[in-house]
Amino acid sequence: MKIIDLSAWQENVDWQAIADAGFGGVILKIGERSKLDDMFIDHVNNAVAHGLKYGVYYYGHAADIDTAKAEAAQVDTWIKTYLDGKNPELGIWYDAEDNSMLVGPQNVVYPITAFITALNAVGYNYVGLYSSYNWLTNEIDLTCLPDYVPIWSAQYGYHEDSFKAENPDRVSRIWQYTDHYSDDLPYDASIYYE
Repeated sequence: MKIIDLSAWQENVDWQAIADAGFGGVILKIGERSKLDDMFIDHVNNAVAHGLKYGVYYYGHAADIDTAKAEAAQVDTWIKTYLDGKNPELGIWYDAEDNSMLVGPQNVVYPITAFITALNAVGYNYVGLYSSYNWLTNEIDLTCLPDYVPIWSAQYGYHEDSFKAENPDRVSRIWQYTDHYSDDLPYDASIYYE
């Protein structure tokens, strides 16, 4: 299934064009720090109105475990407030790409794992990690990430999902292969492995 991800950076989205281009779903930015994404509610409503499956992502900044748990609590509050506490069909994703995450006392995998397991502990059964191929191979110590965690890797300009090919024992769920699908749809595009 082809999917795109959207945030407040995309205000005037042509939802019908997304559906007509064969996209089956969207992953929407729910927020960052304690700020709900300005377009989240509109994007969710439009995704539902156009029959698209959706997931959410949270842009992380945590460099330590306590901050990551606070970020997870914030996401839980938003999901209970705006999505009736339901785990979105295409998952909850922790977007780990901000360099502020690399200044902590331990490898960044520990705050990432704390975020994911905190949401698992309160009943969300589909919580994963989004990051670049570079971070997944050079910054995040994946030997310390539970093997059940789904991964969404971003790697542009390749003919295959290198992360999935190199890590066959990992749960690779999504490959983001471009940051500009087309002139009509200038969005990040991914392949979702069903």
